[in-house]
Amino acid sequence: MFEIMSRRRPSAPTPPDAAPRFPLYLLPTLRIPFRRRDVSDPVVSPPPLASEPTTPPSSVPLTRTQPDTLRCANCATDLAYHAQIVSKGFMGRHGRAYLATDLINIRVGRPEDRHLVTGPHVVADISCVGCGAVVGWKYVDARVPGQKYKVGKFILETGKVVGFASWEVVPSSGRDGVKSWHAGEDEEGDDESLVVFDSEDEDECEDIFAGVWDAKVVARRRRSK
Repeated sequence: MFEIMSRRRPSAPTPPDAAPRFPLYLLPTLRIPFRRRDVSDPVVSPPPLASEPTTPPSSVPLTRTQPDTLRCANCATDLAYHAQIVSKGFMGRHGRAYLATDLINIRVGRPEDRHLVTGPHVVADISCVGCGAVVGWKYVDARVPGQKYKVGKFILETGKVVGFASWEVVPSSGRDGVKSWHAGEDEEGDDESLVVFDSEDEDECEDIFAGVWDAKVVARRRRSK
């Protein structure tokens, strides 16, 4: 019996020294080498920047010495002044087109009968003298009386021409007698260069049917309204 009780006797607690040990993870010590600069070391300064202008450049207005023109999109040959555009609402073979009163640097082809949207006409294709590209046609005759106002005028395909505006910086000594505009500004006296035919205006329709439509007259008439 004594032996059985001695076997069931609880074991003595484990001394602290015999407790399980857990590993400790320590960060390595980082040693960054720092070099102490001697007082005798020369101090290197950055290179000097380029001298900046003390005064801003004077703003010289751009001068438009030549009127705006329409040029051939293929070779940049001048074909017409912008002021010679009567209307921008016409249609050509390849989309929208301009109706112009007169052109330069073109060759007029052989007249032929052609049925257009507005009826049968006699037209002649026009081509650029610089590259030979066909840029539109000329109205030679119209079979419908209401289309007679187009006779003698020209169709310019918008896809065949590009607008060109000449802006130059003219010295102050050479500005006498030269019109000048700041970019984005227009003079009141130059409105006729931007006037186009308004097909919804009865007076303008009567003028163009009679062959007396004039951009300057239309500009003054619109300002007076």
